[in-house]
Order: sequence, then C-alpha cells, then structure tokens
Amino acid sequence: MKILPQIIFSVIALMLFGCETNFVDYHSKIEIEKGNFNYALYLDGVGIGDPGYTVVKLEKNINPEDVYIKWTPSDGINYEENHEQIEWFREREVLKNYAEAGFHTDNPKIEFINKRHIVFSRGGYYYGLYDLILEKDTFNISSPWHEWREKSGYKSKKYDRNKEKKLYTEWIKNNIHDKIKNYISNNK
Repeated sequence: MKILPQIIFSVIALMLFGCETNFVDYHSKIEIEKGNFNYALYLDGVGIGDPGYTVVKLEKNINPEDVYIKWTPSDGINYEENHEQIEWFREREVLKNYAEAGFHTDNPKIEFINKRHIVFSRGGYYYGLYDLILEKDTFNISSPWHEWREKSGYKSKKYDRNKEKKLYTEWIKNNIHDKIKNYISNNK
C-alpha cells in the first residue's frame, strides 16, 4: 500500500516542523431566510482516526469559513490555549457524528427540508436531524457504529468487513435513516 508511507511521512513532518492547522474544516452551509441563524457543516480537520462531522448553528453575521480551532501535532487541541474557541463552538453544536468503521463516509452534506428540518447525511443515508420548531436534535447518535455493535449483538471471531458493512448498513437504514424519513413525513 503506497499511501501508508506518505501518511507516516506527513505525520513525522508535521511533528518536526510543529505547524498548526484548523481542527474544524468548513464544508458547507445552509442559509435560513427566516430567523437569526444559519447552519454549517464542519469536518474533522485533522483527519487522524475516525472521520467526524459537526453541524453548528451560527449567527447570520458569522462567516462559517472564519471559524478556527488551533490544532498542532505536539499538543493536539490545547484546551487552556483554545478554551474560548472550543466552548464557543460546542455551544453552537446541534448535530455530531463519527464514522468509526469508515462506512458511509462519502458525500457528507446538510439539507434544509420542509422549511423545518436540518438533516445531516453521509453515504446516502440520513444520520441526524435537527428540528427548527422544537429547537432539538431529534435524531443525533454521535457514535452510530458503537450503538449498532451494542444493540445488534454483532460479534465475529473472524473479521469479515463485508458482512459487517452489510449488517451495519441494514441497521442504519432501519434504525436511523428510515426513522428520520418518517419523522420528516409526519412533521411538516
């Protein structure tokens, strides 16, 4: 695998040169005509480990591309140094999601449906819903793979990635995606 040496080289170079990057990468936003807020999708800007996705509620005067949380290879996110930015960001989070097993990571996006619902999807499946009327994250499982493992009872002595993906996908469709679709249909 040729990509592994490139990743190792990049990590070592970052550690040696001590550069910094933004922990949250702006991906997209939804501008809401009514109200005081817009919604933005951020991806885990570091890219080490499981892909992370966060939807935040931002005041309309805030440019989502300006949101910055400093990350360095030596310190990660230094909470003492970045306390205000971290807490500011956390206070605005409405949906949070991780792709622990690397399934359904393509095409992450947020949609505004029926002028009421902010819906986060990835890999063609709905993963989270924020209801603007209730001002509540009606569906928001931040760690769906762990919940699937816990609730499905899936255990395998021999690792079978294809079987795991098939069973996980069925569970996501039945327990998150379809429930979000039904909620949208019944709450217009």
